[in-house]
Amino acid sequence: MIMIPIRMVAIPTEVVEKVRRTMRAPFHGFPAHAELATDDAPCRHCLRTFVAGRDRRILFTYDRFAGVETLPQPGPVYVHEEVCPRYEGDSGFPEELRRGPRTLEAYGRGRHLLGLQYVTNGKFEPAVERLFGQEQVDYIQVHSTTAGCFTFRIERADRPVTAGPQN
Repeated sequence: MIMIPIRMVAIPTEVVEKVRRTMRAPFHGFPAHAELATDDAPCRHCLRTFVAGRDRRILFTYDRFAGVETLPQPGPVYVHEEVCPRYEGDSGFPEELRRGPRTLEAYGRGRHLLGLQYVTNGKFEPAVERLFGQEQVDYIQVHSTTAGCFTFRIERADRPVTAGPQN
């Protein structure tokens, strides 16, 4: 059980709606691509995994530091092609994402990497607690360890970082 109050931060709804509407990425307007899911990667908005062969998804370029830091670091992400609810930030670590290995990167202001944890057993809470045990850690970026892609951000509930939609 995590003692430090935290919240999970999925890609903002405004960003996802704009991508669905325009089929353009928020980062430099690169084209987005829609396809039938071929694996169980997660949607970065609802944080649920896709069902291969059934769900349709959109692949686009997203800057995981948008609204948080000034230097961009864009990379590929997926969202459902159809409307899905944004993951509720106070719902704890997404259960469907416990199955795969994840990398947790702890950052301080100025995009200073202060710690790194690999979690392969689905027990994320001790790693999150350890990383946030460092007072200077402001947020944690969660990635797929196998694909390297950004999944979502974890923030201190009492010290949220400013994060707005990408232009």
